[in-house]
Amino acid sequence: MPVVSVFRAYDVRGVYGTDLTEELVRRVGKSFGSFAGGGRVSLGRDTRISGPSLEKAFLEGVLSTGCEVHSFGIIPIAIISFVTKQEGLKAASYISASHNPPEYNGVRFRTGDGYGLLYQDTSIMKYYREGGFLRGEGRVKERSAALAIEGYRQYVADKLHLERPLRAVLDTGNGSACSMPSFYRDLGIEPLAINSNMDGLFPGRGPAPSEKTLGEACRLVRQSGADFGVGFDPDADRGIIIDDLGRVLPPEKVAIIIARRRYGSGDLVISGFDCSMMLERELEKDGIGVVRERVGDVFVANRVKNENAVLGVERSGHFFLPEFQFSDDPFAMSLAIAEIISQGEKLSQLADEIREYPYRQKSIRLSEDPAKIMSRLASELSCEEPDTLDGLKITTDSYSVLIRPSNTEPILRLYVETASGSIDQVEKRYEELIQRLI
Repeated sequence: MPVVSVFRAYDVRGVYGTDLTEELVRRVGKSFGSFAGGGRVSLGRDTRISGPSLEKAFLEGVLSTGCEVHSFGIIPIAIISFVTKQEGLKAASYISASHNPPEYNGVRFRTGDGYGLLYQDTSIMKYYREGGFLRGEGRVKERSAALAIEGYRQYVADKLHLERPLRAVLDTGNGSACSMPSFYRDLGIEPLAINSNMDGLFPGRGPAPSEKTLGEACRLVRQSGADFGVGFDPDADRGIIIDDLGRVLPPEKVAIIIARRRYGSGDLVISGFDCSMMLERELEKDGIGVVRERVGDVFVANRVKNENAVLGVERSGHFFLPEFQFSDDPFAMSLAIAEIISQGEKLSQLADEIREYPYRQKSIRLSEDPAKIMSRLASELSCEEPDTLDGLKITTDSYSVLIRPSNTEPILRLYVETASGSIDQVEKRYEELIQRLI
């Protein structure tokens, strides 16, 4: 069977009813169950409208291979990752399209250790292409999402110590994080929740938390005198932090604050390839190393584990704190921030200690194969000796430029950052080059 376009770099994702159908997802379930060897696996989903139908189809596929499926229903993916590791399950699966619009859905995978599964490198794809699925009579074990969240709360409570009560605005984005306000309250953080009703159309502010969409949360932080805020996406694997002045902080600044206050010299941070140069320029002052990895939460997660790093960060808001778990975990990240600011300093003060560099990202939609365009760009830019770990990255003393195709959409992304000089000029030069070669 041919592998259609929904099989992305690190998950299965597409528009429901056209790219992504129950039939396809049922076969993905059979492939996943066969990969799991008929063992014990976990399953959850976010709040998308198509979630129940796709979950049912996926479950039918997995059960046909003889697996015991621990089914949690709507639950944050970070929580199901934790349970999978703690209970020694073979692997986890999750029905979601993360930050994509509501018409999208997909299937995500986690290893038995709870971090992103590089499924393209496993037998999942072999089974999907060739068939030969395992056969058996599986069974469903219905699990409580609330009990799983409480188990995780007890686990993190032993790792964190707040010096004073805090208040936090939680923009749960109508997604799976809507179940988390009591988690924060029971840990000593008064939650002010918005967009807190589960709704798979994401009517509050859309599925992607960003500086543009988190305006209401930023205003509430200022009006309520909250210590900080967090915006989540539907599956709650991303967390975008708002400081006490109501400013959305770049994830790199959040990572620097955590690394400086929680870790130290000789430790290692893994950074997404598109992250700001501020990571190296700031953390190297503290003797903390920074290693770049290709864009994608699964790739960063695997690198964090394999390199024994203390922290991983992506510009999109994925954070990895392996002292808690290997999965991307916005709850652990936000609790680490809470512990730091409970000791006295305001988050805005900590953020203002870090120099910020002008940074822009532009998306250019494509009508032809991105690989062909990237090949032309590589030829044109060869004299600038770009780093080709993930796309083409050119770094000078005064600026950096990254050009790379999206892993999830037919888009070419242009990232421009300057330490000096005009960001407008740098952006114009490389955008004109891209447009000339399309």
